[in-house]
This record gives sequence, structure tokens and C-alpha cells, in this order.
Amino acid sequence: MTTRPTLPTRQPWRLALMTGAAALALGACHPQTQAVSSAPAPQAALPLTTASAPPIVAAPDAGALPPAPPVSVRYVQNPTDAYAYADYADAANAGFGDAPPDYAFDYEGGERPWVWQGDDNSVRIAEPLSGGGERYYYYRPGADTPYYVRDPDGSYGYDGGALVAVYDVDGRLIGGAGARQTDAASRFLYRARALFEAAHQRQREAVAEQNWAARRAAISAEQARFDQQQASDADWRAFHQTHAQQETNDWAAERYRREAEAARYAQQQNDQQQAERDWQAARVAQAVAAALGAAPQPSSQGHGPFGFRHDQGQGPQTASASPPPPPPFGQPDHGPHVGQSGAPPSVNPAAAAAAAAAQAQAQAAAQHQAQIQAEQAANAQAAAAAQAAKARDAQIFAQHQGQVQAAQAAAAQAAAARQAQILAAQHQAQLQASQAAAARQAQILAAQHQAQLQAGQTAAAQATAARQAQLQAQILAQHQAQVQAAAAAANAQAAARAAQEKAMLANKTTN
Repeated sequence: MTTRPTLPTRQPWRLALMTGAAALALGACHPQTQAVSSAPAPQAALPLTTASAPPIVAAPDAGALPPAPPVSVRYVQNPTDAYAYADYADAANAGFGDAPPDYAFDYEGGERPWVWQGDDNSVRIAEPLSGGGERYYYYRPGADTPYYVRDPDGSYGYDGGALVAVYDVDGRLIGGAGARQTDAASRFLYRARALFEAAHQRQREAVAEQNWAARRAAISAEQARFDQQQASDADWRAFHQTHAQQETNDWAAERYRREAEAARYAQQQNDQQQAERDWQAARVAQAVAAALGAAPQPSSQGHGPFGFRHDQGQGPQTASASPPPPPPFGQPDHGPHVGQSGAPPSVNPAAAAAAAAAQAQAQAAAQHQAQIQAEQAANAQAAAAAQAAKARDAQIFAQHQGQVQAAQAAAAQAAAARQAQILAAQHQAQLQASQAAAARQAQILAAQHQAQLQAGQTAAAQATAARQAQLQAQILAQHQAQVQAAAAAANAQAAARAAQEKAMLANKTTN
């Protein structure tokens, strides 16, 4: 099973980690209400399925989306406030953490966008693109239009269905939208509404574990780039520092559930180191939720879903006067504020206004001083936590490096042993082959020698037999000659005797 890669920490949660560390240190004041291992699963989450994974079908690029009605354009009076939409989307990324998507749904052309739905009905939808990466749509609870759409070619902030901010590919705020940006923003808004409707009306499907494993590292890297853009932009960073506490409070409970869900997934993948990191993040988020959940912090702005005044036109403008004090972040405006029409009458308006201004200034100074002190304490705690985390990371890295080196040494030894075995086997085979060849050569030579020996013996025997036959023939011839000579001698003797006897007979007759 594939080991899950280490994921980066979400930048917007620096303050949350500070607060969480303090809450863990003050456990007597803010005890954890339950073990993080028993954290409830997100209400909308379907378990990942190990069934056959459907193919990943890419969504159309911006230019391939169908034309849409032109979006209305407004801009935030204070340009720095335009970072609210990107910053809150980054906070949503941290809130959803490293957890897998809750579900997918079948959309046009076989595409299956992924949905993360918070228990407060906040929604993030992601769809893959043909050129790599994802397009993201972010929705506030109960809204069917997005407040932010992030595309690899640029991002867009929306408020109440109107375009209020445009960002370039590096996350920097663009002063005004040109025709190309307005056209893309219109198409994205139209698609975002269609996706939201389909996500809530069509059959929900469990996300294939294989597809999540294939895309999760790229998604995490994209969120890390999002964090880096926020950290490298001074105006965005300043906005975030002002509103981080509110974002922390909004997302702590969700992050607690999501990090616990991510830890359970890591355990299923047998990645114990990542599981421990996710459990730690869940414990911090739980402490933050316990410390802040009972006392929501108000935002610093009012009016509209994000609490900002807007101007019509093609670029941000500076307000001629400071806006009135706001209602809590994301809450409706329930009535007029001091300085607006409908303020309570006063016997001495000038004195009342001066007194109200002095009181507001004193309150603002006290709040500012308290914020400075809290930030200083949080920064000190964050530095200590960062140092400890750095030491743990160094220890983990050293352990991992030692394991890697040990594994490499073992692999090298095993390879050397295998090579020695191969060489020994080759040498043995060569030796056996040479011995077999020598034996065959010896057999051939012995056979040749035996044949030669047999041939020599045969020739000698034949010569001996010839000589024996010749000798026998000579002896026979000599014997024959002797017999013939004896016979001739006998014949001669017989003839002589016969002649003698005849002569004797004649003599007798004569006489």
C-alpha cells in the first residue's frame, strides 16, 4: 500500500496553533471534553470506496465554458479588504485540513467533482483540469453562489453574486477587471451555481480511494502555494493578521473533525507518522474550539456577507469617510449604528459626538493594546512551538535518514551477496563444462589409441600368419622334394635291381 506523503501545515492556522498550544498548556482551564480519537466524522462524509475507480475526467478550461450573462461588478472601498475573499478561502482550506472529500457526484461528460461540506453547510468543490491542477469553488453556509473561485489562470472574489475582487496567478490583487477577467468571472459564477445545485440534487457517490490517492498530493501542494502567496503579500498578510482570530473561531470545530478524519485515513494506510501529526493537529483544533467556541470574536467590518462597503465601477476607491462600526463578521446588520441616520437624539449633539468619539477612541486604543499583547504572547508561544516542531521534524528526518541509509546498506549487501552467488554459479558452471570437455577429449583420444592399437595388432597378426604360411609352404615344398627324390631314388634302385636281376636271369639262361 502506498505510503502517504507528508503534508504541509496550513499557513492561516498559525494563530490557531498558538492559541491551541496555550489552551493545551492551560488544560485545567480548558480541558478537552473527549479524546480526539473519538471525534465524530463529518456529517456529509461518505467513506472512501475501494471499488473499481472511475476514470478522472477533466473539467473544461475557462475559455471552453459556455458563455454566461455578464456579472455585475462592484469593488470594496478599502482595497486591503478585498483580500477577505481569498483569505477566508484559505481559512476554509485549513478548516477542511487533510481530510478526503466527503462525496462526488456525476456531472457533465462523466466528470465527478469532489465536495467537502462542513457541518455548518460551508462548501468547497474541486474539479480537475486538463492541464493539471484543480479549480476550486468556495461557498458560505446557506449560499448557492460562491464567495471565491480559484483557477490556475487567476482567482475571483464575489459578494452577493457580484464580482468584487480579481487576483492574478500569484494571488496578487488586480486593481480592475478587464474584459477577459470579467468574461471568465461570469463563466465561473454561472458554473459555480450549476455545480452547487447538482452537488445537492444528484446522487452522492463515495470517492474512490485510488482516485484520492492519485490527486491528494497535488491538492495539498496547491494549498501550500496558496499559503505561500498569502505570506509573501504584505497587504494580504496584514489583512490576515487582523482577521485570523475570527477565522480561527469559525473553523476550529470543523478542523478538529477533519484532522481526526485525516488521522484515521492515515492509520488505514499504515502511515503512523502522518497519523500522529494529524492527531496532534486535531488535539490543537479541539483545544482552540474549547477555548474560543463559547466566545465568538466579532469581525472588524460590517455590511454584506463579508461586511464591506462596495463601490460601483472598474477599480477600488478610497472611501471619503470612515465606515460606521460594524455588526459581527458575517452577521446581518440589524439596525443603524452611531453616526448613521436614526441615531438617538441628543440635547447637545456636538458634545455627544465628541464624547462618543473619545469613548470609541479609548476603546479602540485598549483593544489595540490588548491585541498587541495577545499577539506578542502568541508569537512567543508560536516561536517555542515552532522550535519544538523543528526539533521533532529534525529528529524524524534523522530517523528517516538513518532508516534510509540502513535500508540502502542492506540492499547493497544483498546485491553484493547475489552478485557473488551469480559469479560462483558461473564459475562452477564453467569448471564443470571444462571438466566435461576434458573428459570427452580423453575419451576420444583413448578410443583413437585403442583403434590404432587394434589396427597394429591386426597387421602384426596378419604378417605373422603370412610368414607362418610361407614357412609352412617352404617346409611342404622341401618335404615334397625329398619325397620325390626318395621316390626317384627308390625307383632308380628298383630299376637297377630289376636290370641286375634281368642280367642275372639272362646269364642264367645263357649258361
